[in-house]
Amino acid sequence: MKISNLFVSLLLVLTTFTSCSKDDEEEYEPTYASAISNSLFIEIADKDGNIADYDKLLKENKLFAISQVSKKNTKFKVTEYQNTKVVSLTVDTPDMKHMTFNNDKTSGYGKTDLAMEINDKQFTITVNFEYSSANKPDLIGGSSIYIKDIEYNGKKITPTDYLSIYSIRIKLTDDKPIIEPL
Repeated sequence: MKISNLFVSLLLVLTTFTSCSKDDEEEYEPTYASAISNSLFIEIADKDGNIADYDKLLKENKLFAISQVSKKNTKFKVTEYQNTKVVSLTVDTPDMKHMTFNNDKTSGYGKTDLAMEINDKQFTITVNFEYSSANKPDLIGGSSIYIKDIEYNGKKITPTDYLSIYSIRIKLTDDKPIIEPL
C-alpha cells in the first residue's frame, strides 16, 4: 500500500512539473479570413537612390526579418513588380487574441511587428491590419484581413496598393532608414 501511495504521489509531482510551460508563453493564433492580403513588396535603395542587389543581400545573409508575433524568420523572395525588381515577404496576420473588434465583430484591427535587418541596419516596423467580416452588409464574399498602413519612427506610411499588392520603398541612410510608399 505504501508503494502505491508513493507511486501516486510521485506521479502527481511529475504531472505538475511537466504541465508548466516555459514562461507560460502563449501560442501564436493567427487571425484567419478567407481573403488574406498580407504580402508586402519592398524596394530597397541606398541614400542616393541606387537599388540594392537583392540576390547578393540574401546570399550574404544581410536581409532578414523576424515576426514578433510568431517568432519566425520571414522568407524574402526576389520578384519583379511593375517592371522593377523588389523583394517580397508575407507578413504574419495579427494574433487573434490581440485583435480589437467592434461590438458585432464585423470589423476590427490588429498589428504585427517585424524586426528587420538590412545591411547591418536594424529597425522594427509595425504593420497594421484591418479586418472586415463577411457579416458586414456591404461586403460581398468572405471575411478579409489586409494591410492598412505601416508605422515606423513615429510616422504612419500608407503603402501603395495596386490590386491588393502593398508596396513600400526603404532607403538606407547613414542614420535611420526612410520608409515611403513605392
